[in-house]
Parts: sequence; C-alpha cells; structure tokens
Amino acid sequence: MFDSRSALFFFFFASIFLSGKSFSQAPSKIELLNADVSEFDQNINSAATRLIGHVAFKHENAIMHCDSAYLYREENRLEAFQNVRITQGDTLTLTGKRLLYDGNSRMAQVFDNVVLSDRKMTLNTNRLDYDMSLDVASYSDSAHIVDGENTLTSKLGTYFSNSHDMYFRKDVLLINARYRMEGDTLRYNTINKTAYFLGPTYLHSQSNLIYCESGWYNTVNQTSSFHKNSFLQTGNQRLSGDSVFYDRNSGTGKVFGNVSIEDTTNKIIISGDYGEHHELSDSSWVTGHALMSQIFTNDTMFLHGDTLLAVGQKNETDSAQKKSNMFAFHHVKLYKPDFQGSCDSLVYNYQDSTIRMFSNPILWSGLNQLTADSVTLQTANSAISQIYLVNNAFISSKADSSAMDILDSIRFNQIRGKKMTGFFENNELTRINVEGNGQTIYYAKNKHQKNFAVNRADCSDMIIFVNQSKVKSISLQNDPDGTMYPIHELATKELRLKGFSWYETKRPINKEDLFRQSENE
Repeated sequence: MFDSRSALFFFFFASIFLSGKSFSQAPSKIELLNADVSEFDQNINSAATRLIGHVAFKHENAIMHCDSAYLYREENRLEAFQNVRITQGDTLTLTGKRLLYDGNSRMAQVFDNVVLSDRKMTLNTNRLDYDMSLDVASYSDSAHIVDGENTLTSKLGTYFSNSHDMYFRKDVLLINARYRMEGDTLRYNTINKTAYFLGPTYLHSQSNLIYCESGWYNTVNQTSSFHKNSFLQTGNQRLSGDSVFYDRNSGTGKVFGNVSIEDTTNKIIISGDYGEHHELSDSSWVTGHALMSQIFTNDTMFLHGDTLLAVGQKNETDSAQKKSNMFAFHHVKLYKPDFQGSCDSLVYNYQDSTIRMFSNPILWSGLNQLTADSVTLQTANSAISQIYLVNNAFISSKADSSAMDILDSIRFNQIRGKKMTGFFENNELTRINVEGNGQTIYYAKNKHQKNFAVNRADCSDMIIFVNQSKVKSISLQNDPDGTMYPIHELATKELRLKGFSWYETKRPINKEDLFRQSENE
C-alpha cells in the first residue's frame, strides 16, 4: 500500500532526480597525453608536476599542446607556456603564449598573441577567456576579427561558437571594401554574414551615409533594414523614416512610416507615409499624405499630391552641378500665404525656379483666380515674378464688395484671352498682357463716380494694370471695341465670358486644407 512515508520518499527521490545538478558526476580529470620530461620539484611548487617538451593534455573533447606546463592534479588545473594550442573537435583552434585552464569549470584563459579560429573567421587579441562547457569566448582588451571580406574590431566582445554569433561592444568597427560600419553595439553571425545593430550605428560608403539605432545588414547580398531614428544620406538628400530597407547592389532605398526626404541645397522637404530612393536614376518618390515643403526667407510653400517624385540629373557641362525636377501627380494642391493653386499634375524645376501646372490648373493670387489649359509660374527670391497662362487663359475676381448694396454675388470681373502674361511685384499682380482674342468684363464707377457700371471690351491684345488685386485701367492695343453699360442693363448671361467658372471652394486656406480637399475630391 502506498502510505505517506512511501509518498515522502517518492517526492524526495523525484526532486533529486529532476534537479540533476545536486548529484551530478564529479568533473573529469585532466589527462596527460605526452611530455618529454616530467619532474617534481618541491622547491618550485609542491603541488605541481613540471612538464617540458611536446606537452599534450586531453580534457573532455579538447586537446591542449604547449612547450611546457605545470599540472596541478589535486586542483585539476594547469598552467601552460609557449606555443599553446587548444583544439576542440575539427572546427575550432585557440592559440597563444600562455594558458590557465581549470578542469572543474572548463574555463580557459589564454594570453599574448591570442588567435581563435574556426572555419569561418579568425580572431586576434591579447587575452581571451573561453568557456569550453558553453563554447563561449570573450575578450575585454580589444580584438581584431577577419571573416572573409569583413574585418571587425572592438574593445569588448563575446563569441558563441555553437551559433557562430559574435557580440561586439565599444568602438565597434566593421570594414569592407565597399563600406565602413561604426557603432557602439553589434551582433555578427559568421554563417549568414549578417550584422545586427543594437545601438547607434553609422555606415559610410562612397555613395551614401546610413545611420540607425536598430536593424541588420547582410554583407553578402548587400541588403539591409534600419530602424529607430534611421536615415539614408545621399549627396544633398537625406531619406529618413520609421524604418528603411536598403539594397546596396541596386541602390534602392525604401522607407516606411513618417517618411522625410530633405534636400538641403534647395531647402525642400518631402514627407509622406511611404517613399523610395533610387540612386542609379537619382530619383525619389513619396506617397500617402505626401507633402513638399520649400522653405523661403519669410515663409514656406506647401505642395500636396497623391504622389510626389523628385528627379535629379547631372549637368552636361559641369558634373558637379545638378538639375532637379519635382513632379506631383493627382489631386495636386499648393499653398503659400500669398498664392494658392490646384491641378491634377505639376512639374517644379528647381534649376530655373518654374512651376508648371497641367490638367485643370487653377491659381489664386489675392482676389484673383487664374486658369488656363496650362499655367507656368516663374519665381525669384522666394516670390512670384511672372505667370504665363497658355490657351483659354482666364482671370476673374469678385466685383467690388463695397458696392454690394448694388451688386450681388453673381458679379465678377473677367479677363479672357488666348495667352496671358502676368507680372508681379512683392507677390502682388500689377500688370497683365493679353495676346490674342482678348475680352474683358469689369465693374467700375462711371465718369461721375456716383454709380457702378459694367465695361465690356473686345480687343486682340490688351494691357491691364492692376492695383491691390483690382483693375485700375485697361489699354486696348489692336482694333478695340468697348462699351460701358449701366449696372442693370445687361442680362445675367451677358455678364459671363465664355469659359467662366468660379472655383472658390477648391481654394486651400491653409496647409491642413491641402489634405482635406484632396480627400473630398
């Protein structure tokens, strides 16, 4: 019958069996395999046997060689001198000038010109501690490691022989023919040739600079992934985000989350949710809440589109001089305090400071709305200098609001022509040159300055002078035909030139409005 005493004995026996270590076997003794001379000298060391010439020991699965040694049989340890060599299996060799080995803990301490090598790498240092029971080697006095094309150095390090993982600390440096890697903490695997970043790390190459605080780099296929404050610097462009994937062979960088591409030369930042940079074509693109910010002296211009693409190319006459273009595609919106815009596609040339808008382009400047089949803005010194409206050019603005007791919201000043050139001073429209099929409707005081009237004029070419966004005067250049009508004499349909549309609801009023309007379209 299984009584309480039997149960107590069973649990006691089970606890001993499961613990294992409580009654583990005693450490095996160091075995002397060979020595040319074996002597005992109480005057030198009463507890040691002195061994000289072709000395060899065996302990567990390790073989140790040296020129001379002291063997402490009772303590199960030894001291070895000159031409020390330890082999463990057929994969690992450890050499040095002096060895302290404890057979009980299986801990080897090797000093002076220490070399640890396996089939994958070679490690050089002045002192190495090697735990043979765990197959773990460590150093604290700097080391130099060669692994194929890679050379690594650090002040502190640990090598796990079974997993072929190496951990480096303090002043870590990895040098390859194509790059140089500097960091504080690094893990490197000698099988898959992959470096894992565990702290602030810089990768320098001829083409770029990479920084991260977490990630990995495969030194064979040249692919990598960077996280935590990571960025990729190529020339004057910096690509950063929550995480960066980079393929050095193809020169492609992919960025995920909080993407930012900064062009320090042109003072431009492109941000979004996802982005790519292609070194071979010198191009970058961003999508997902994409936004370009160009910093001027007094303000900033913001540009949004579904996709923003920046492309650079070398100048044919000057290899150091680069031309750059920025393309925006779909639901494009532009905001600057003194002008705003909307279109479906846009090209911004940094070199000549021009912005070309295509597919239903609309531009707002002060009270004026400007449209055409294509619109080109010429900027200079952070301001618009000229604007070119090509084909179906149209400029419109609301009539003078001070006369709203007479005029209602359907009254608009309008200028129409085949082509127009607008001239700006201090970001204000001051003159408009109309070329071909010119037509105008504008509201003004009559000659007695008592009542408002509407002036309709047709002329091939015109020059229109503007003051504070209002038409000041019109000069009709060729075959003019103009008439001033009383305010209520013309029917509503006659108060609209062909092609007139009013897009006030599309006009962004601030930076945030760029995204709101795009989402609603």
